[in-house]
Amino acid sequence: MQIYFNPSMSFKQQMPKDVQEQEKTLQQLPAAKALTQEQDAYAATKKQKKSGFVEGLSKIAKFFTTLSEMTKAIFKAVGYGALTVAASLTSFWAFGAVPRGLKKGNSIIEAFKHPIKNISKKGKIITGILGLGVVSYHLIKGKLSANQRTANVDHQLKTGHRTT
Repeated sequence: MQIYFNPSMSFKQQMPKDVQEQEKTLQQLPAAKALTQEQDAYAATKKQKKSGFVEGLSKIAKFFTTLSEMTKAIFKAVGYGALTVAASLTSFWAFGAVPRGLKKGNSIIEAFKHPIKNISKKGKIITGILGLGVVSYHLIKGKLSANQRTANVDHQLKTGHRTT
């Protein structure tokens, strides 16, 4: 059994022509225009910011929640980023600079005296990219975690989600 996709097939329901014409005439009536204006006014008042004790408390709770999550994320990013950079530089030095020093003879001493200088440009660039990747991963993960926790605060205090 084979199934093929037919691009000309539409799954949208088509309204009959007479229903479409009735809707157009209803929209042109003054009562319908007044109704839509009332709906717009209601939506505008609904969008106004709420103020009160619970909303103020939720703003403070969300601020400290975001602050704590982002602080954790920054420390993780710095720590894991530094570990990644150190491990990468060490591996490029151990598997690149030291063997080159052994091949050249006396320059093995230079490989130990100036380890960063003897790492190749490619190794330094790859190390930087790895470090930035680890740091950005932890910062993005922290931001998403902070958003999740602020949503939990919203749900617990029944204030609704943030507009931003």
